[in-house]
Amino acid sequence: MSSATYWITNTNAGFLFVLVLATAVLIGTYFLPAMLAWSGGCHHRKGMIILNVLLGWTVIGWLVALIWAVIEGDGGAFDEPGPMDRKEPVP
Repeated sequence: MSSATYWITNTNAGFLFVLVLATAVLIGTYFLPAMLAWSGGCHHRKGMIILNVLLGWTVIGWLVALIWAVIEGDGGAFDEPGPMDRKEPVP
Protein backbone atom coordinates (compact mmCIF):
# COMPACT_ATOMS: atom_id res chain seq x y z
CA MET A 1 0.00 0.00 0.00
CA SER A 2 1.43 3.36 -0.98
CA SER A 3 1.80 6.18 1.49
CA ALA A 4 -0.86 8.30 -0.27
CA THR A 5 -3.38 5.48 -0.10
CA TYR A 6 -2.55 4.90 3.55
CA TRP A 7 -2.88 8.63 4.30
CA ILE A 8 -6.31 8.85 2.64
CA THR A 9 -7.75 5.68 4.12
CA ASN A 10 -6.25 5.58 7.59
CA THR A 11 -5.95 9.17 8.83
CA ASN A 12 -8.48 11.78 9.85
CA ALA A 13 -6.79 14.39 7.65
CA GLY A 14 -7.07 12.11 4.62
CA PHE A 15 -10.75 11.51 5.29
CA LEU A 16 -11.36 15.25 5.68
CA PHE A 17 -9.47 15.95 2.44
CA VAL A 18 -11.61 13.45 0.50
CA LEU A 19 -14.78 14.83 2.12
CA VAL A 20 -13.96 18.44 1.19
CA LEU A 21 -12.94 17.46 -2.35
CA ALA A 22 -16.12 15.44 -2.89
CA THR A 23 -18.25 18.28 -1.51
CA ALA A 24 -16.60 20.79 -3.87
CA VAL A 25 -17.15 18.50 -6.87
CA LEU A 26 -20.80 17.91 -5.95
CA ILE A 27 -21.51 21.63 -5.45
CA GLY A 28 -19.81 22.43 -8.77
CA THR A 29 -21.85 19.76 -10.52
CA TYR A 30 -25.08 20.94 -8.87
CA PHE A 31 -24.57 24.52 -10.05
CA LEU A 32 -23.26 23.58 -13.53
CA PRO A 33 -26.49 24.69 -15.30
CA ALA A 34 -26.39 28.06 -13.50
CA MET A 35 -22.72 28.56 -14.39
CA LEU A 36 -23.39 27.69 -18.04
CA ALA A 37 -26.35 30.07 -18.16
CA TRP A 38 -24.36 32.90 -16.61
CA SER A 39 -21.21 32.47 -18.70
CA GLY A 40 -23.11 31.67 -21.91
CA GLY A 41 -24.96 34.99 -21.94
CA CYS A 42 -28.45 33.50 -21.77
CA HIS A 43 -31.32 35.97 -21.72
CA HIS A 44 -33.26 34.09 -19.04
CA ARG A 45 -30.33 33.33 -16.77
CA LYS A 46 -32.09 34.52 -13.60
CA GLY A 47 -34.95 32.11 -14.26
CA MET A 48 -32.49 29.32 -14.95
CA ILE A 49 -30.63 30.01 -11.73
CA ILE A 50 -33.89 30.03 -9.75
CA LEU A 51 -34.92 26.75 -11.40
CA ASN A 52 -31.52 25.24 -10.63
CA VAL A 53 -31.56 26.33 -6.99
CA LEU A 54 -35.17 25.36 -6.27
CA LEU A 55 -35.57 22.20 -8.36
CA GLY A 56 -31.98 21.18 -9.04
CA TRP A 57 -32.09 18.62 -6.24
CA THR A 58 -34.46 16.58 -8.40
CA VAL A 59 -32.81 14.91 -11.36
CA ILE A 60 -35.55 16.15 -13.70
CA GLY A 61 -35.19 19.77 -12.54
CA TRP A 62 -31.42 19.64 -12.90
CA LEU A 63 -31.66 18.15 -16.41
CA VAL A 64 -34.25 20.74 -17.48
CA ALA A 65 -32.02 23.55 -16.20
CA LEU A 66 -28.98 22.06 -17.94
CA ILE A 67 -30.76 21.58 -21.27
CA TRP A 68 -32.28 25.06 -21.07
CA ALA A 69 -28.86 26.62 -20.39
CA VAL A 70 -27.23 24.77 -23.28
CA ILE A 71 -30.01 25.48 -25.78
CA GLU A 72 -30.38 29.15 -24.94
CA GLY A 73 -26.66 29.95 -24.93
CA ASP A 74 -25.42 32.33 -27.61
CA GLY A 75 -23.41 29.56 -29.25
CA GLY A 76 -20.07 31.24 -28.72
CA ALA A 77 -17.08 29.73 -27.07
CA PHE A 78 -16.46 30.62 -23.46
CA ASP A 79 -13.09 32.16 -24.26
CA GLU A 80 -14.47 34.62 -26.82
CA PRO A 81 -14.76 38.20 -25.63
CA GLY A 82 -18.27 39.18 -24.65
CA PRO A 83 -19.95 42.53 -25.32
CA MET A 84 -18.45 44.02 -22.15
CA ASP A 85 -14.91 42.83 -22.99
CA ARG A 86 -14.59 44.42 -26.42
CA LYS A 87 -12.29 47.41 -26.77
CA GLU A 88 -14.08 48.84 -29.83
CA PRO A 89 -15.23 52.45 -29.57
CA VAL A 90 -18.98 52.93 -29.34
CA PRO A 91 -20.27 55.08 -32.25
